[in-house]
Amino acid sequence: MSVPLALIRAHLNLDDDRDPELLTHYANVAAMWVAAYTGQPFTADNALMVQAALLLVAHQYEAREAVTFANTYQLPFGVHDLLSPLKDRVTGYRPEPEAA
Repeated sequence: MSVPLALIRAHLNLDDDRDPELLTHYANVAAMWVAAYTGQPFTADNALMVQAALLLVAHQYEAREAVTFANTYQLPFGVHDLLSPLKDRVTGYRPEPEAA
């Protein structure tokens, strides 16, 4: 698993063993989303990636829907900010090859 289940439970303040399959699924989805957004492989050693994944897992676990009437944000606040420094930028610019 990408993010330890114990860390997810601590982040969600869960003190029991409920929903391990669901939490594992949400963690895997969050890790894949972070990797796709940044263009880099997800690593559990990167604190920014793990924190963003925890925010995504918490949002998915608490809301269970992408958007609610009470909260129109599709992503938890701060996910883009955490991952922005890690994102591989694609600008379309390619330098001209130097003449030999």
